[in-house]
Amino acid sequence: MEKEGFVSLFIGNSKSYKDLQNYILNSYTEDGDLLPSEFEKDFNIDYYNEDFREVEFYDEPSNDLRVLLEGFSYDEEIIPKFIELCGERLNQEANSVILLYNFQYNGNVNEKNQFRFLGTVQYK
Repeated sequence: MEKEGFVSLFIGNSKSYKDLQNYILNSYTEDGDLLPSEFEKDFNIDYYNEDFREVEFYDEPSNDLRVLLEGFSYDEEIIPKFIELCGERLNQEANSVILLYNFQYNGNVNEKNQFRFLGTVQYK
């Protein structure tokens, strides 16, 4: 759910940057109704503001949270907080990161999806 000052972190593996983009892409019906992305379906997210989303695809997967989050907005603020929450080394490698700013995910997860939710921290 939308919540000012919080950021939710999702990691996973994609075959390519294009696959990652397709995973988060919303589409529309002929009548103009919004169809949720696969990402939104996997995590049962009704809505988030796409203007506050950042994504990154890495050619080389990593389990180092610092490497995965470096270069994102507020990285100096969020990296130590996510490391405190999850540890510096994750138990899986990932090549794709999705951050939703001003969003506090409630944690309902479809276990079959290619991404997993790691947590939410306050960034300001």
